Amino acid sequence: MERSSNRRLDLSQEHRHWHSPRISERISRASGCRCAPSGNNQQTPRQLIKSIPLETLVNHYRQHELPDMFNKTKPGPDAADEDRKSYATQVTYEGYLKKWILPRWGACRLADVKAVEVEKWLRTLCFKKTGLTLARGSKAKIRNIMSALYSHAIRWEWTDNNPITSVRQSAKRQKVPDVLTPEEIVAILAELPNPLRTMIELDAFTGLRRGELIGLRWEDVDFQELVLHVRRSVVAMVEGAPKTEVSQKDVPLDAQTAESLFAWRQTCPYPGPGDWVFASPAMKGRQP
Repeated sequence: MERSSNRRLDLSQEHRHWHSPRISERISRASGCRCAPSGNNQQTPRQLIKSIPLETLVNHYRQHELPDMFNKTKPGPDAADEDRKSYATQVTYEGYLKKWILPRWGACRLADVKAVEVEKWLRTLCFKKTGLTLARGSKAKIRNIMSALYSHAIRWEWTDNNPITSVRQSAKRQKVPDVLTPEEIVAILAELPNPLRTMIELDAFTGLRRGELIGLRWEDVDFQELVLHVRRSVVAMVEGAPKTEVSQKDVPLDAQTAESLFAWRQTCPYPGPGDWVFASPAMKGRQP
């Protein structure tokens, strides 16, 4: 109740600021529309906010939801927050915003983005160099990020409508994944040198995500119980928590993979408990 009352207080203060001539003028400049100085034709601050281009909403969203992208910083390992998107997620969102969403919709005003137009646009998306159509999963991701932008706008009372909720976009795969057989995996491993061989073997037989694999330290490997303790994920050299709670559960090791991992520890230059399993020689073991 206390948080709710504070929220109402904050909003009421915001509304008073919106009616300030200076704020109205700034909103007008941001939205690219002209506001009459007096008379019945003058737009209200609420109308001005609705006419703000999507690019302005994106920048506001970055500031509040993608703080590491907005501030161009990398969080420390203790920056975890259940309400804060992981650094990896922020990087993903920023990539979709820059490459796909802003070039097409950045100059459009919030009220001018229509579900049917977004749906048609998603169907046309392809890579310029190859001409290959964007995967359904990627299109669905773009749709979800655009929906998140409008949900953010509704939360901040910039608009009352989220047109993206009516956009139809399937995330179903169009092709069946080509899954390697155990024999094919063994043949590939036979051609690889260490540490790449051990890394690929470990990934193939545990299903770890890339960041979880890179984020392993030797203290996370229990050779007696044959389990991996997945405690962190490393993306773009930023250490954070695994993607989901399920990801943090112990992962069983088969005897052969454990043997390969143990053999790698015996020969690797950084075998200490706190060392990275796949430490970078170029960084003298300080980074994976």
